[in-house]
Amino acid sequence: MSGRQVRGALYVDQVRHIRRNLPAWVTTLSPGDVALVAPRVDLMAWYPMEAFERLIHIVLDQVVRGETDAVRLWGRQQVGAAVSVVPGLAPSDGVRGALSTYRAFLASLYDFPVVELASLDDEHCTLSLGFGLGPRAEEAALWLTAGFLEEFVSMAGGREALARLDQKGWESGAPRSSVTVRWTTRLPSPRPFLARPRVLVVDDEPLVARGLTRLLAPVADVTSASDTDQALALLASRPFDTVVSDFHMPGRDGLSLLREVGARWHDVKRVLHSGSMPGEAVKALRAGELDECIDKPAPRDVLVRAISTPPKR
Repeated sequence: MSGRQVRGALYVDQVRHIRRNLPAWVTTLSPGDVALVAPRVDLMAWYPMEAFERLIHIVLDQVVRGETDAVRLWGRQQVGAAVSVVPGLAPSDGVRGALSTYRAFLASLYDFPVVELASLDDEHCTLSLGFGLGPRAEEAALWLTAGFLEEFVSMAGGREALARLDQKGWESGAPRSSVTVRWTTRLPSPRPFLARPRVLVVDDEPLVARGLTRLLAPVADVTSASDTDQALALLASRPFDTVVSDFHMPGRDGLSLLREVGARWHDVKRVLHSGSMPGEAVKALRAGELDECIDKPAPRDVLVRAISTPPKR
């Protein structure tokens, strides 16, 4: 890795994330880490990969605390900023053209080969990637890329874009990994039953809750809660159209919450949003105790459709 470099346009995302989410970073980080975060970043300059990797570790340890969902959502949120800085990146030639442009854009951020376009068709793309980082940082960079691809494909017109990590090079010692993103072009856009739904997002991970809030804010009025008690208090104090809840939370779980929502607020739609869907949730869906179960983190258009269509009952 010695001698390899990354563009300031990518380096600055790590710096901004630390500054934004660690308000006391000047006093809590070590002097060496402060020296990485404090200076102004030149977007076109080159920065050592060693420094870039250290920033990733700060984010993993002190900001997202190892949460893959938070890293992935962060990747989705980077798309708007990237397009605003690099106007030529804005999708204008369909999904396939946009992905070819993205590959060239990603390659321009490193002074060594990091990306190859392994396959591309109308509803599928696989990228071969090798960032040359240690295992934890390499995995994080790949999940960040996966999230970016999901939102970028959605912006280009792909529906229900979802990325996965196929080959995981950091586990096998291979120099490269692969990310596959799939989408469909056959689904119509959702027709909302409300112009601007009032949505309560319940998730105990603050960065995930904030990420979902930012994702839905253009189409909904979003409030977040960090646990079941806070969610119930909010539901009792103001009207909501939809509750989107994580399953795994300290204390009472999201399924229990949504069952109570159904018993007390009959017109509120109940959506379970979980990365590991329990069998009990599937039974609850069949029994009509839930309106929808969606895998976490769901693509933006899947979330929008979930909050914008009426409950089934």
